[in-house]
Amino acid sequence: MVKGSIRMREVGRYMEVTLLASKTDPFRKGITLTILASEDNASPVEVIRQFIAVVTHRPAHSPLFCIGQLEQHAFTREYVVQRLEQMACTAGLGHGTWNGNSFRRGAATWAAGIGISEAKIQTLGRWRSDAYPAYMEDSNRERISLSRPLKTTQTGARQPQV
Repeated sequence: MVKGSIRMREVGRYMEVTLLASKTDPFRKGITLTILASEDNASPVEVIRQFIAVVTHRPAHSPLFCIGQLEQHAFTREYVVQRLEQMACTAGLGHGTWNGNSFRRGAATWAAGIGISEAKIQTLGRWRSDAYPAYMEDSNRERISLSRPLKTTQTGARQPQV
């Protein structure tokens, strides 16, 4: 992704990010993602706006995110996945708890959890196939609530719900 692939719209209400290549774009026509600003301090739109304001020394065709301070090579997918795996381990999540699909899985699970329809989840994730349900996970709370009716004592009487 290059610095010039990001456009702020409606005074920071949202941004458009153009990806020149994506696995969901086999003919490499490019796709545009729309990312809305949020009201909290972690708004990706505000963070990127501030970042672009700081990296004024780089031309629009330069990589947005760089490895190294002098040579400044563009991030690769492999680099990002490796660094995030390292951070997951450092955070105590354990080896193998994070992979390259974790963001897709997390976003699909979150969207399902707040009641977004499966058709809209498929659209948001840019899934063209019916593979998107495999990315959605039930939370521990959901699994527990589903198993409560099945909990019985040895005599077959239902246990009181906690």
